[in-house]
This record gives sequence, C-alpha cells and structure tokens, in this order.
Amino acid sequence: MSQSEVHKDYPLMGTIGRASVVHFAGVTQWTYTGKQMNGIRQIQIHPKVAARAGIKNGDKIVVESPRGSITGTALLWKGIREDTIFVPNSFGPMQKMAEELGTPYYEPANVLLDDQFYDTLSGQQAYKCFACRVRKNQTYIMSV
Repeated sequence: MSQSEVHKDYPLMGTIGRASVVHFAGVTQWTYTGKQMNGIRQIQIHPKVAARAGIKNGDKIVVESPRGSITGTALLWKGIREDTIFVPNSFGPMQKMAEELGTPYYEPANVLLDDQFYDTLSGQQAYKCFACRVRKNQTYIMSV
C-alpha cells in the first residue's frame, strides 16, 4: 500500500506514550490502588473527530491500524490535534490486578505498530506512531 492509499482507510495519526508521569511504565497499575486509579485505558480523541464517528465521552471504542486493533474508552479532549489520537501504553496481558478489580484486560498497544516504518531523521523504527481509524466498539470483551 502506498502512503497515500493507507490514509484513505486510516485517516488519523495515532501516537503511543505514557498515560501519566505518575504511572511510570505501568507499574502503578499493577498495584491495588494504582489499578483503581488507572485501570481503564482512556484513548484521547478530539471531540469533532469523535462526533463524526458517533463516539461520545466514555464510549467503548476500537482503534484500528493496518496491522491490528486495540480497545479502550474514549476520552474526548479539545487539547489534542483533530487528526491525532493518543493511546496510552503499559496495558496488556500482564495486568494481573484486572482480574481482582474487574477492569478489562487490554491488548498491548504495540499491536498497532508496524516494523517497516522508520523515522526519516534518525533511521529508527517508528514505534510510537501509526495510521489509524476509530469506531465504537459493539463487543467490548477481550479474552486472555
């Protein structure tokens, strides 16, 4: 797929990073209190983009890239670029507290990324960005 073709199906730019400096590398969510505070993957999306997709704040959503998809909860925020969504990393099958607290198990954010894309300046693989689209999630259950 050429770069222009991928954006026909995946018009948004997704970026991955830490949800908060307080939650260093996801360790906090493995503790009881941390899990209560940060056990839900909140995906930041601009309200205008969300409205076009029929998504409201708090809706369960799916983020899809050419490589894979992940689930989360929409967090509408006017401070993010309209063409960009933010997916916090540090969620995945190692979330052992999720079972005890009844929060969802999530797919690792890295399923969205593709090893074939590189940063044009550094030559490093672009492990924090990806072309994507979002939609409401009608079936929000992930089995492990």
